[in-house]
Amino acid sequence: MTVRELFAKVRDKLQDTDATYWSDSELVDLFNEGKRYMAAERNENPTTTSIQLSENTNIYEVTGALRYISAKDSNGKARKLYPDDGSGDEITDAIIVEDYNRIYVNNPEEGTSLYVKHISFPEEDNLNDTIRSGDEESYRYFILSKAYEKDNDMEQFQKAQYFWSMFLGAIEYSKKNSSLNFLDNSDKITAYYY
Repeated sequence: MTVRELFAKVRDKLQDTDATYWSDSELVDLFNEGKRYMAAERNENPTTTSIQLSENTNIYEVTGALRYISAKDSNGKARKLYPDDGSGDEITDAIIVEDYNRIYVNNPEEGTSLYVKHISFPEEDNLNDTIRSGDEESYRYFILSKAYEKDNDMEQFQKAQYFWSMFLGAIEYSKKNSSLNFLDNSDKITAYYY
């Protein structure tokens, strides 16, 4: 299924087949937002970035990081990641994640390399790209949830909440199966022959 074909199903549900209220570019933005959310949740596309530490520098840039996983230095020492809330300020080997592309390294050792493992941003899709098999429902529910948030009335809010819960259920199912790299076929009906 292509992104364009998915949008046709979404537009049917939104009752906007003529694209008068939700433009294609708006839906593509929602699709790519869902893609980033799902990549982060399923730990897809892990990347390791190497950073050369300098004794006089504590702040380092990490480009393309969507979610941080772990860090280890070239001496084999695992370094724990902390949020920028003060909890790691006094810990010698702490790495504080200041924001999505910047980390603060406590006590950097000159000449040591730091290997930061993170989830990278997925490539942006457009209308003609193909959706990975098994992800169609997750994307559909995510887009519907976010599209219904556009209006401020209570009925649209309830629809947004409904589709968000459907999305969370769909992504839990796909997280389990994507980590094993197969689709679970346990939902098939068993036939008995006599």
